[in-house]
Amino acid sequence: MAIFVSTAEERPTILFFNESAGEAATVSGSAGSAVSEPADSPSMAEPVTRHALMPPAQDFQYLLCGFDSLDIGLFVEWGDDWPVVLRTLQQLKDHAKKLGEVVDETSLGRNYVIHPNGKGDNYAFHLQFPQYHLYIAKSEKFTSSPNVYLSINSRTMWGKGISYALDLAANDVKYFGGKIVEVLPSRLDLCADFKLSPGLSLPFLEEHAVCRSRDVRPIIKGGVLETCYFGSPAAPIRIRIYNKGKEVLKKGEKLWFADMWGTDDLEDIWRVEFQLRRAALKQFKVNDFPDLWKKAGGLWKYLTADWFSLRSPDNDRQNRRTVHPWWLEVQNCADRLGNGNHITRDFSTGAQASALFYISHIAGCLPAFAARTGARDYKDAILSLGKALYEHWSRRDFDKEFIKRSIKLGHTVEAGEDHHE
Repeated sequence: MAIFVSTAEERPTILFFNESAGEAATVSGSAGSAVSEPADSPSMAEPVTRHALMPPAQDFQYLLCGFDSLDIGLFVEWGDDWPVVLRTLQQLKDHAKKLGEVVDETSLGRNYVIHPNGKGDNYAFHLQFPQYHLYIAKSEKFTSSPNVYLSINSRTMWGKGISYALDLAANDVKYFGGKIVEVLPSRLDLCADFKLSPGLSLPFLEEHAVCRSRDVRPIIKGGVLETCYFGSPAAPIRIRIYNKGKEVLKKGEKLWFADMWGTDDLEDIWRVEFQLRRAALKQFKVNDFPDLWKKAGGLWKYLTADWFSLRSPDNDRQNRRTVHPWWLEVQNCADRLGNGNHITRDFSTGAQASALFYISHIAGCLPAFAARTGARDYKDAILSLGKALYEHWSRRDFDKEFIKRSIKLGHTVEAGEDHHE
């Protein structure tokens, strides 16, 4: 289930940390690029009022925290009718390219929209149900990567939870002749909402932010900060701090958040939202839902203490700076999300590929190898490939390469053993 708890002078500098090297860097003025209104709008480079520089410590109220969205990789086994299903999906997609979008219905009476485009190079078909988006690859079999991608929307996450969405997805996949055999958390958005008075400003963030990423991108409209990103769009971890109340009022699509927050006053409700991609989840060893439930609080603790924090500029050493009072409340959400114990981030796993990836790659190369050697039977081809590999490595130092690759993966190798002939 979704985890959430509800209750009702001069340009400063900003301190960033290089994620890979762990070194600090100080950047003066506004870092990154700002999206702003036309030239006649007030500029943040102009002198700002004292009110704009005030920290949001005068009045803040916790409202809500939890999982805002979750993307899941599904490993699906398709039935014997997959060629027919594939043709049907392609026909619907072709109609969508002509008409824009096409509405269809499952045998259980569930309507869905099929879009003209898929997701990236892997997922050709994009089906949108009321609770989530379902992306389906053309491949009948999965390898080390999922062949179906599930993106659960925000309202489902907050209102119904993950188990509900997965049960629905299993039935929808079954309608197309598939069976889910494994699920893998792929991208997670963790967030916390607060009522702040006064609201946030770019000068305040510039003066107080301590971050492991050098990439900061504010969005300013009419001289007022709406959103500030820390971390590049494709990075394993990224934080977005934004005026969620303003977004809800502007778009009018998520007014149900007012009930979740327990207030009709949506002025200056700010969200702290961390996006974790699959690479980061692997580094925290989050590989299934039990891992997610067990580590949600620890993830938040790492993200709000080690990766990003707001601290008063009262010491040259960033780790000795005083954590801002509001940010202390942000950090306390770790306990609301579950076990807030410290967890470690293993950077060596970020570059690892599963052994299944290499098996899949070698298996894919086998028919081409067999065609060149004339080994038509797959068993003969495997034996022939094994003999060729044996001869290849008998002339090279396999042990040296093994040690080198192991070190890069962060594995300890016992010294003094000779593993090659």
